[in-house]
Amino acid sequence: MSNTDTPNGQHTTRRRHATRPRFSWRIIAFGAAAILTSGVVLATSAAAVQKPDAADASTRNSARTASAAAATKAASAPTATTGGFGETIAPRTPVDPDRQSVELGVKFSVKKAGTITGIQFYRTPSNRGTHHATLWDAKGHALATVTFPSGSSTGWVTAHLSTPVAVKPGATYVASYISPRGGYSADENYFTHTVTRGNIVFPKGAGVYKYGNGGYPTKNFRNSNYYIDVVFAAESAPVTGSPSPTSSPTPSAPVTAPSPTPTQTQTPSPTPSQSAQTPPVTGTVAALDLPQEPWYGGSSYYAKFPKAAASGWTDSSFFPISVFLGKPEHASALKAAGINTYMGVEHDGSDISTVTRTGMSVIAQQQEWSTSEIGSDPGVVGWFLSDECEMGLGGCDSDTEQGRLAQQTSYAKKIRALNDGRFVQANFGNGVLGTYWAPNTMDDQLNLLDVSAVDKYAYTSPHVQDLIKYDPYWTTSKNPSSSAAYGWLQDRMETFSTTPKPNWVFVETGMPFLTEDGRTTITTGQIGGAVWSALIHGAAGVAYFQHNNNGSCGTYSIIQCGSDRLKAITAINAQVEEMAPALNSPTYTWKFGDGLDTALKVSNGSAYVVAMTTGGTGSRTFTLPPQLAKATSVEVVDEGRTVKVTNGTFQDDFAAEYTHHIYRVTVGG
Repeated sequence: MSNTDTPNGQHTTRRRHATRPRFSWRIIAFGAAAILTSGVVLATSAAAVQKPDAADASTRNSARTASAAAATKAASAPTATTGGFGETIAPRTPVDPDRQSVELGVKFSVKKAGTITGIQFYRTPSNRGTHHATLWDAKGHALATVTFPSGSSTGWVTAHLSTPVAVKPGATYVASYISPRGGYSADENYFTHTVTRGNIVFPKGAGVYKYGNGGYPTKNFRNSNYYIDVVFAAESAPVTGSPSPTSSPTPSAPVTAPSPTPTQTQTPSPTPSQSAQTPPVTGTVAALDLPQEPWYGGSSYYAKFPKAAASGWTDSSFFPISVFLGKPEHASALKAAGINTYMGVEHDGSDISTVTRTGMSVIAQQQEWSTSEIGSDPGVVGWFLSDECEMGLGGCDSDTEQGRLAQQTSYAKKIRALNDGRFVQANFGNGVLGTYWAPNTMDDQLNLLDVSAVDKYAYTSPHVQDLIKYDPYWTTSKNPSSSAAYGWLQDRMETFSTTPKPNWVFVETGMPFLTEDGRTTITTGQIGGAVWSALIHGAAGVAYFQHNNNGSCGTYSIIQCGSDRLKAITAINAQVEEMAPALNSPTYTWKFGDGLDTALKVSNGSAYVVAMTTGGTGSRTFTLPPQLAKATSVEVVDEGRTVKVTNGTFQDDFAAEYTHHIYRVTVGG
């Protein structure tokens, strides 16, 4: 794996839409989870109301009032109509220079049951032609269509559905319209995180498009917002009489089988009213009545790849812990250290079975291992296409970004044609930064793959630290030489996928072949911190870069740099394996408190809180979600201690920025 970070000076711009990148910015929002459901009847309408100006709040409110009246036709009476964007919200780029016909859409879910009564978009005189809108379910089935009124004013336009469409909480829908001559509004880097506005939840990457004369839009470009909105009427709870003063409210049904639909990243801290509204769980924990983060499906994701499934990858107790380009003769020693996968095998003349007969899985490099050498070996579960193709490495030596993508596409087509039951993976480097190396094609690169990986050695390389520090997406004052950088890498990779897919994060285990001044060797504490930061942020696998050139120990640092390092890495891997069932489950969103970076999981009847600080050391206070607030203590996994819980809160100390704790929570047990 190269650590060369030299820009090639080429910067091509793809004309999906022609707006240029600006300074990145981030919206922190909270909201509800998304569950994939459908089954709503198709409705059509030509009724529409035009809002002549974005600042004309009264006109848009009138539109929503009309929608409220129409919504009374639904089975349950709504209480109010709302949209995702306020009346005064307007695009920074109201007119994109793109002039092609394109269907533009926005993915969304709702937090409460109700109806969609209308669709809206922001129009300018440059966005000419007849505009038809469609409401879609997550599978691309049209649920309703409507035509907007003609006009040339600037601002939001509303088209009402003659028959409101019932929508379910958490289900994913798409509202779209066709811009037949382009000139639409578009702001890049808007949906870099989930945006929640009232009852409307727009997931990360919500903006979608499809060029042509219309159809279900699915492609994403730089997390753009095309300024489409819906008018939503939430159902009101039926009133059946005076409530009993001693009765408890009925909680929402727990989510037990989440779909991989993107959702938000955080939930606000609880208030006293939250605790009163959600009865606590007693005994074991089956599920939590909380939103969930985007999820690729855990171990079940690999069921569609027969070789991986046959090798046990669909078992919830399996979690990928890999080594990059391992030496065949080291397979047994690495397996004893808790490694279960080779991401690439040195092609030193040994048979591939030298590795697979130990029970180790292999992702074979398609550029080095032939199909005849691999054969039908069941231990070879995937093909590795390239390493850092987007940077011009891994055989992708074109001088242009599009040329490098073309080479990667060629690799993928060759491997896909084998149809041999193996998944396809590649690793990326500087493309994750979103700047010089692949500003326009990282999403296309990831679309070619089943599994991705990323490496930037933030702990040991001063050059990488500078790259991250001055990257427009590193929106923090934290030192990049920290565990937080590895979680950030996972977050960045997620922005390039329109639907969740597994991504693995690299962690160096020595000095990763560095030559610059100030280079260092990673400590074992830092290795653990990097691993757990990546996992907290949703990494679906760990990839170790073991190659080392610090001069004080061998090239293969996991097994050749002393017993203390080997013992520490083995312990890290053992805990990851122990936590595999939880890591293979979705993450619930909950803000435990200030200064905390956490992941909340439920597995085998217990809730688990994986926690680090957002920087710094010392004591942190945790506030448990309402369903767990009756716990009297939490067990600190693998530390032989418990921490007392008082009124739903507890405190614990973090000795270093890379310190992590895992808390096991049960209620009433």
